[in-house]
Amino acid sequence: MFLAFTTIFQPVRANAQKLVLYFPFEGSGDKVDDKSGQNNHGKFDNGKAKRVASKDKPFGKAMEFEKARIIVKESKSLTDLKEISFVMWANKFTEPGGNGTLPRMISRAGDKHELAMDSGHMQKGNFALYAGGITGWNKGMPVKEKQWHHIVVTYDGKVFDMYLDGKLQRDYQIKAPGKLALTGPLYVGSRHTGLGEDYFGLLDELAVYSGVLGEKKIKEIMENGVLDQFAVDAKRKLASTWGEIKNRL
Repeated sequence: MFLAFTTIFQPVRANAQKLVLYFPFEGSGDKVDDKSGQNNHGKFDNGKAKRVASKDKPFGKAMEFEKARIIVKESKSLTDLKEISFVMWANKFTEPGGNGTLPRMISRAGDKHELAMDSGHMQKGNFALYAGGITGWNKGMPVKEKQWHHIVVTYDGKVFDMYLDGKLQRDYQIKAPGKLALTGPLYVGSRHTGLGEDYFGLLDELAVYSGVLGEKKIKEIMENGVLDQFAVDAKRKLASTWGEIKNRL
């Protein structure tokens, strides 16, 4: 009975936490390859991709956003989700155009959902989020600028949870029961309108999962990298270590 339960349970859990977008930001040129296996490739809208050294040698390159943003076309794997988790390394290293701006890591057309660092709109220096129809802008959680931080946002249909450097920030949970709008192109590194003051700074290891990641798995991803944490399917599952994977990309 135990074996039967395990056999039934494991595929359901894997499907609930499926990697649907992963940008390690390696390579070159203005195309940004999605390594999740879901073909959610991105492209810089005005040919200004700029790769720089990341937070640590095993993480290879990071992407710097000062003059351009990445656009990912709408796809079923990024829209047909009831639960979602966003994972990234982020470094807000410059102060953009003035108070009141919200430099975006993630943005959807029509302000459907936004992940941003606040430059004075609500609470300067905090990580904040917005989800059209179910929550407005919030004061968010404090994040020190000019430093690399691992940031995760999960949504289970009822609440948004935020994780900073692997730890759940219980004081900054946002209750927002409702369906998260996920239609339209996904923008990375700036707001969907392309306003210059909204360019973010540095991002690396950006990933989107269907389903809600737990704190234990988030710590594993933060420490060991995105790949090898979840198999998209048996054919694409990699058995290499994180360092070996990054050296090949």
